[in-house]
Order: sequence, then C-alpha cells, then structure tokens
Amino acid sequence: MNKKAASIVALGCICASAATSVNYDLLGRRGSQMNSPMVYKNIDYSKMKNDKKQLASPLETKALMKLGSGLTGDVVGLEGAYCNWGLDYTTNYPVPYYMKVIYSNGNKQTALFDAIDGSNGYMEQSNQNFIQVPRLQNYSPSYITTGERTRAYETHYNLSEKSYSFTNANINIESHYRPGEMIHYMNLQDDVRNYLSGRSSIASWYDASNYGNVQEFGKVGVHMTVNALPVKLNNGSDVSYIRTNWNDQFYTTPQKELASARMYSTVKATAKNPVIYVGKNLPTNPASKGPQIYVGLHSGIDENGNNVNADIYSTEARDLDNYIYKNRTIEIAAAGNYSVASNTSHLAAKAHAVNAITVGAIDPYTGKIAGYTSYVSKYCTKGLGNCPDGDYAMFGSRKPEVYNYAHFYLNDKKRTYTSWDNGGGSMTYVPLYDGTEIAAAYTAGMVADILTVNPFYRWHPEVVRALLLTSGYMRISGNPYPYNPVSYEFPTYNSLMFDKDHNDVYHYSRYWIGNVHQIAEYVIDGVKEFRFSVKRPANKTNFSAAIAWLTSGNDIAKLGKVPQDFDLYVYERNTNNIDDVSGTELASSLSVTNAFEYVSFSSNAEYLLFRIRLYKDAYGSENRGQMVLGFDLAALRN
Repeated sequence: MNKKAASIVALGCICASAATSVNYDLLGRRGSQMNSPMVYKNIDYSKMKNDKKQLASPLETKALMKLGSGLTGDVVGLEGAYCNWGLDYTTNYPVPYYMKVIYSNGNKQTALFDAIDGSNGYMEQSNQNFIQVPRLQNYSPSYITTGERTRAYETHYNLSEKSYSFTNANINIESHYRPGEMIHYMNLQDDVRNYLSGRSSIASWYDASNYGNVQEFGKVGVHMTVNALPVKLNNGSDVSYIRTNWNDQFYTTPQKELASARMYSTVKATAKNPVIYVGKNLPTNPASKGPQIYVGLHSGIDENGNNVNADIYSTEARDLDNYIYKNRTIEIAAAGNYSVASNTSHLAAKAHAVNAITVGAIDPYTGKIAGYTSYVSKYCTKGLGNCPDGDYAMFGSRKPEVYNYAHFYLNDKKRTYTSWDNGGGSMTYVPLYDGTEIAAAYTAGMVADILTVNPFYRWHPEVVRALLLTSGYMRISGNPYPYNPVSYEFPTYNSLMFDKDHNDVYHYSRYWIGNVHQIAEYVIDGVKEFRFSVKRPANKTNFSAAIAWLTSGNDIAKLGKVPQDFDLYVYERNTNNIDDVSGTELASSLSVTNAFEYVSFSSNAEYLLFRIRLYKDAYGSENRGQMVLGFDLAALRN
C-alpha cells in the first residue's frame, strides 16, 4: 500500500456514512452554518453577516507566524473565488466573485459580489484585508530612455546601422545553442502572438477601452532583473523604462546589453501596455511603485554574461522564493539553456525557485520542446551548502512547469555595436530571439495582460501558476524525451484571457491564505482538508484542474524539501453534498516533491467535488500551520 492508500481507505469508510441532510449553497458550503446571502448589484456589501463556526481542530498553543501572508489587522484567514461564468449557473444573473474573511476571534464574514469594480465591488473588500490593488489611476511614470542612462562607471555601446533587413517570413538560421541544427524563425507579432497564441481571436474585446463594465485598475508594472540596461534595437521609438535603483552599477558588455534588449523587446511586443522597470536586483516594496510591480522576469544569465548553471537549489533560488513569499509578485524564470550546450540538464540558478514560474522553450514552427531547455532540479537534504559535490540530493519540485514559444524575429535591422572608447570591441546584432529567456519574456508579457484584464489575480502568484498549468491549448509535438512536461499542452492568449462577457473559455479560480487550522473545515485521520463543489457548465465535459502553493525559501534551504504536501482529488456527483465523498473518483494527483498538483479529466455529471488535503506540514518549518494555496479549474474546449 502506497503512502496515501491507507488514508484514502480510511477516508472512504468514514465519509460513506456522513450525514447528507444538510443544505448546501452554490459554493458548496454547509448552509446551516454559513449564513451568507447572495449579494447583487446595488446591495450594501458592508452588511455582511458574522458567523461563528466550530473549528476543524483546536488551535495549536504556539503563536503561528504570518510570514508572507499579506493579511492585515486581525485577519487570520482569507478565501476568495472567481469564475468567469459566474459562481451560480442556475440563475440568469451569475455572480463571479466570492470572499470569506476569518478573524482571530473565530468570527467569519462571507459575501458574494457581482462586480470587481466600485466601492461595493470585490476589489474594495479585498483591499481592506489584503495587499492593496489600487483602482483606476492615471499614472505618469518617469521614464528614461537609452540616451539618459549613462553613468561615469558604465560602459555604453553605440549602434551603427547596416543595410540588412528581413524581407520574408521564412528564415532558417543555425541555432546558437545547438550548432548544426537549423531553426525556422517566425515573426513574433503576426505569426506567433496573433495567430499561434490566438491573440487576434480575442482582439474584439481585449483591445476595447472598456469591456464588460470592468475598468482597468491602473497599469501593470513588469520588473526585469538584468545585468545590463536594454538598448535600442530598431528604428522605432526609444527604449523607455524605469530604473528601480540609480545606484546599480552595470559593468556591461555588448552581449549583456543584447540579452536585456531582446527580453525588453519581447515583453513590449507581447503585452498590450506594460510599464517596464529595470534593475540589477529585485525591487524593494514593489507595491509602493507607481504603477505597481506585479510581474518579475529573470533570464538566468549571470554577471559575466554566461548562463548560470546550478546543480542544486542555491542561495539565488532561496532568495527569490523568500521574495515571492513576502511580496506576492509573480516571478517568471527562464529554465536555462544547458541540456545540449553544456552536456547537463540542470536548471539556471533562479529557475530552481519553487515559488517562481519556470519556463521552457517551444519551437513555434515544429511545436517541439527546444533541445536546449534545462529541466532538472535537486535539493540538498543536509541543508543548503552542505552538498558541495551534489551528494545527498533529492529531486526538487518539477520544472519547468510551463513551456512557451521562442524562436522569434522582429522587424528590426541588423546593426553593429561599437563602444564609445573603441576599447570594448564590437559585435553584430541579428534580430533573432531564442533561448528560454525569450520564452520567459513572452510568458511575462502574457501574464501582464492577464493582470490587466483580470485584476483578481494581482498579488496571487499561487493562483496564476495554477491558471497557467490548466490553460494548455496548444499541444507539444513529438516525443518530448528526456523532458517530462507537467502537461503536454501549453497556454495561449485565447485560453488565458477572459472576462464574464467573453466566456467561451471557462475558468474557476480559488485561493486560501492564512491559518490552516481556522480555514480547514474537515479533519480526517489528523489530515486537514478543504472541500468545495462546482456545478459543471452544461456544455463543457473536458477539464483540467491544478493547485499550487507558496513556501518559504528558508524552509527549503534548511529541510531540503518543500515542507508542505497538498493532494488534489476530483469526484463526479449528482449532488452538491460535500460531506459525502462516496462518488466516482475521476482523478487525483499525489506527488511528493512538487509544490503543485495537476489533473485532467472528463465528466458529464451535474457536479464536480474537489478535495484538497494537507497531507504533510513538516515540523521545523518556520511557517508551519500557515498556507498560501491557489486553485484553478479550466474547460477550454467543448
């Protein structure tokens, strides 16, 4: 019997005889104990009922830390839910937003919202209990351009234009990372973004100034952590960005400037209207910036312009994990380009970060995983720094979680770089974009657009990771050996971008933040559990579901593992009674080392029942008893 079989058998025996006479509301909550009214337009949302509920288990006597929770005041737990089809499919007026606030005295407030915007909207209530997401703002960022960023200690390279440009869409050039292999590069905006990624299919509402009565909540800041400031690569407008720290010292080279410029150009050509910040290090207090920084991008290229090869989880990964855990930004990390070029498949240093979304590269022409994509992550079980030769290491959380397109070109001209003092040498720039850092930049642009359309996801990297896992629409081609992708499909614009008025795609997202003991409503054999029921949309039968959670980098560095282990179960039911889980189990994901779980399944049943079990919460963890957990259920096709 495997590690979970015993508890599954016991759970089935216990729950088979559970009471079934309790009424349940549309969120799968027990109605007799959750006295929360439906809340619609023009209703006073402030009149939310307080209710006290018997906790699933007694609180631990020790004081539980609230590291990285983002919760304010005496709030110890927060739940939220969003569904672009509405949380209630039985009415003609679905309500998309739900929130429950749990206070230290055991009181709970619950409410449903029909709008994200306005003084009585979901976001206003969220801002009272969680990290602020400002409403509509008219920012005037203080941009700088390439001609303004030189300091005395920085070497700056100039451009001299050559008469060379792309005249057709068929460009086959030898791969930089795999000598001898020819790559077919494709136009980023037209061929890849608009056609393959499906942005043109959503343009009618995505590009509208006001769609679905949802106003934009200010612009989305994207921070690039780089080793050189980006430079101008084409004849268009100047490269404009915001420096997060003017004291950063960049001892640059043409190679490093090109790497930054390519990533910058990819984000700008992908996202609708991002505000790009640039710095050598992670910005302090990203919520204080104007506009706020919600997305981070990491190339995996070190100070010397080389890829950073990390055999095991390192201090760089730990620091990035701690940063995400504290600040709740969505950090996108390039997997690294080692699988062939360096005869190793180890990830780039920051790509090991459990809380980061690590991205591998897909060739848009063949649909195959690029052969240079790194994918192996390991932990030192003796603690960070105690495995100098890689011994005593176990496999880490599965990486990359996401694959996306690379191998682009833009309508740039070929140019030659020359240093001001002629002492830095020169090199030719050919406007071809490849490497996992380009796939990561493309993904960062897509995520910025998600946050523009759906502010619900801001400050929620745990939910966004689950969202990206479930939103696979394009399928990876061929045999991906030696890669073992989480899903054989990868996300596109027409699978990620949505609102309640453009609902061909179905998404149901949830999160739980704070004290596990006060949020969990079930304890089976000592294992805390969360349950909820979803009414299946009538014309959707194929689904993907995922959970993802955040953890402290200090814990991983010390313990050599992810300290929490959540498991995901899916059942099909003809009732929304969540006390009884005796129905057909459709799927489950019970991995041990990952910080996420993913399943895909089909069902024609009226209801889908989800169980999320905290199978393990390691002793010695600095934040034991706390959780930052996200969920997404998606149906992309009929």
